[in-house]
Formats: sequence, structure tokens, C-alpha cells
Amino acid sequence: MKLYATDDLSRSIHVAYDQFTHVILNRGYSLVKPTLFNSSTLDDLPIHQYASWIPATERQVTMWKETGGVLIEQDPRPAIELAPDVTLMVECPYQMKRIEACCQRNAAYGVMPRPVSWAQHDETVDLRFPPVPFLQDLWSVCGGQRMSNSELANELGVPVVNVQFMKTALRPVEFWHIKKRLAPEREEFIPVWDWLESKEYPRKEITKAGYRNWVEEMARFGYIQLKKIQHYPAETPEWKALERGREDALRDMSSVRLLVEDLPCHQ
Repeated sequence: MKLYATDDLSRSIHVAYDQFTHVILNRGYSLVKPTLFNSSTLDDLPIHQYASWIPATERQVTMWKETGGVLIEQDPRPAIELAPDVTLMVECPYQMKRIEACCQRNAAYGVMPRPVSWAQHDETVDLRFPPVPFLQDLWSVCGGQRMSNSELANELGVPVVNVQFMKTALRPVEFWHIKKRLAPEREEFIPVWDWLESKEYPRKEITKAGYRNWVEEMARFGYIQLKKIQHYPAETPEWKALERGREDALRDMSSVRLLVEDLPCHQ
């Protein structure tokens, strides 16, 4: 697995396309506060887009295979088997398995940005793998309860965006409490409106039905009231397992940093 680091991602994409015919830009973000890439800097290149959750984009993959170009891959990890010459990652991830998933398939090499600072990576690990003492404080409030993220954040006195990530370690099940208000006039909303009832749904049920984005859009337009509730299990978490998970994440992050800081610069 041949790898390079870059301080100018747009330039590296252009260099890769000058050298090869089939290039992938993996645009899946994993950091909690990512630095977004400006894809307009690639307007002079033949661009294709693929996202596994948008079936219509499969045609773009076929075109890319046949004619080459730069395929912008939206999935954080490859969702289908592809054989690029080069994959460039839109951010340096905090996990080695993401680097391997994106770059082991390359015929030539992989490229990732060299972070100016590792602060965002450290923050991501802290939010996705919180220290056990904090999780115990969290559990003392939410264990066995049904709460929204904002309710839990208010109880703890921490930003709701932090709770959004940190709560995941406690494995809550998300439910959407829906109350129908006004029948929509827009035709695209009518099948969703007819399917919905004023009740609480497991989020997975709405996602499986293919209506997740539509339901959120209907809430924004005021056709329904939507409240997202987390159902926390009553069983006490395995604190030692959570501590091991955090230690593994910190070691993994350290391995990524050591790797990237030692990579040659992509010319």
C-alpha cells in the first residue's frame, strides 16, 4: 500500500489525473468538525459522483469505468468494489482501517491531506470514545430513561452537539415521535403523509421504508411535529469494555499520526 501526504489536495488531484486515467476522491468525512473541501476547484476535470444511498449515481460509476475521470465517492468507506489507479482522501482519518479500506485497492498509490494540527482528531476521539468517568456521569442521568439530546445536555450542562456524539457509547435506540399537523400540498410528500401515523416510530423503521429524509423535510415545512427521543437501556454498561475501546482508539490515532507525519509529500 503506497501512500503520500499532501498540503494541497486540489493540486494533488490534478497531478493524479495528469498521471492516470481513473482517480477517486473519497469525500467521506469522519471528523466531528471537518474542514470541507471546495470541489469547485475541480471544475476543469471530468467529474463523476457516487453515493451508495442514491441508486441513480450507479450510472456515474459505469461512465467513470468506461471513460475515466475523477469519481467523487461520498461513502466514508468504499461501498462497492472499484479498481482506481489512485485514491485521494478528502481528510486524514483518525482510524487506520479507513486508510486501508480506501487505499489497498489502488493500482498505483493513495494520498491524504497532512493535517496542519491534530487537535480535530484528538477532539473526535474524545467525543466518539469518551472517558469512562464522564460516561458514568452520563449514565447516572439517562440510564433506563427516554430523553432527547437537548434534555440530556441541559441536565449535564454540556453542549448538545457533544452529547450527540458521546451518547453513542451507551447504545441508545432512537425513536421518532411524530404528530401529523397539516396535509401537504406538494405531491412528493403525499405518499409519506399517507404512510405516517401520529405515533412513535423506531428510526430504523422509517429509514428502512426509505422515508427518513422526507420525514425530516416535512418537519421543516411544518406538516408534522417531529421529536427525536433516545431510549437508553436499563442494564449497566460494561465500563471495562468501554475503557478498552477508548485505549484502542487512542493507540489507533497515534498510529495514524506516526504514519502520516512520516509520509513523503505528493508532488
